[in-house]
Amino acid sequence: MNTAPLLEVENCRVWFNLPGEGLWRRSKRTLKAVDDISFHLHDGETLGVVGESGCGKSTLVRGILNLEPVTSGSIRLRGEELTSLDKKAFRGKRKDMQIIFQDPLASLDPRMTVSEIISEPLQVFQPELSGKERKKQVQQMMQRVGLLPNQINRYPHEFSGGQAQRIGIARALILKPKLLICDEPVSALDVSIQAQIINLLMELQKEMGLSMIFIAHD
Repeated sequence: MNTAPLLEVENCRVWFNLPGEGLWRRSKRTLKAVDDISFHLHDGETLGVVGESGCGKSTLVRGILNLEPVTSGSIRLRGEELTSLDKKAFRGKRKDMQIIFQDPLASLDPRMTVSEIISEPLQVFQPELSGKERKKQVQQMMQRVGLLPNQINRYPHEFSGGQAQRIGIARALILKPKLLICDEPVSALDVSIQAQIINLLMELQKEMGLSMIFIAHD
């Protein structure tokens, strides 16, 4: 068993420069969205990030995923510093770090079928796979997250919110990542469906040995 942390975040800051207000428009203001955050996350662990809207939860994970530039600090995946990587080098790390978003329907391309949505990461990171091999993996992952085989050629608008989130989970896990970031994944769902999705995530975490960052507002 690997005893070293999977993810190490040390003194992470994500600051934004804003224009001044009133008579001081020329003077810039600094929004400290994330200010000096540190934590270690090991294999199979879950880190809960809880706070009110606007407190910087999503900005933190966007910094980890390089979707927002980190102002200062260190972010290491398996000991490798991520903040110093260029976009091309970081792209290779993205297969090990995947995210599930808050609004499942808004995060899925309405022009793509379920098959295309789930298989897209395979096309990017495993282009050597044949179409038949990709389809087999998609079907297996659909079954694992509770989707039916005959739904493979449907479009996102044909699904409920809970089903759409299962599509998002399948897409995120098709590459078998080491880290799964859940950005308030059940806040837009009915209470009864929330429990189903949470239970599914717990089962998948145990089965796949996932480390998780789970963002919630309560």
